[in-house]
Amino acid sequence: MHTYHAPRGKYRKLCKVIANFLTPVQHDWSKWERKNGWLRKTGMKIGKKVVIDHNFHCLTGLEENIVIEDFATLHCGLRIWNFNRITIGAFCMFAADVTLLNGGHDINSFEPFSGPLVIGKGCWIGNGARIVGPLTIGNNAIIGAGAVVIDDVPEGAVVAGVPARVIRNRELPEKVWHMEGKYFSPKTFELLS
Repeated sequence: MHTYHAPRGKYRKLCKVIANFLTPVQHDWSKWERKNGWLRKTGMKIGKKVVIDHNFHCLTGLEENIVIEDFATLHCGLRIWNFNRITIGAFCMFAADVTLLNGGHDINSFEPFSGPLVIGKGCWIGNGARIVGPLTIGNNAIIGAGAVVIDDVPEGAVVAGVPARVIRNRELPEKVWHMEGKYFSPKTFELLS
């Protein structure tokens, strides 16, 4: 992982604007890496061969709370409200318009709270899903389109609905498609040929 210690405020906002402008129109790893370089300057920790599509937003000044592991693919309109550490595991794939939020207010006192939000490796997050609260999503889980996740999700579970509930468990194949005709092992999380 590459990490930069960056100043807060206007500089971080500018880096994110430049990164969004640099979003490639066609897939090219060198162009994604150029974009990710600008995002790393804000303090985000981004692994190798990560795709973060256009219209990505996160809280300015708290970017160091975001960790995105190798080979994650995050499509357009991703919103991250990173009040605490948010980790996106290797080989995760997000559809468009996903929101991650790990802070809130106590329903009685309105006192703010936050905690870690961990999305395991090899997860698929469907279009328009909302993941709310400090929680953990296990490796190889699938979050259905439009789901609102407010509780932990077990490894290999498929959840859907509002609030999201387990509707089945996955039978993991030997390999899972990723990008560019590449596959990864859902057991070892290594890239396969």
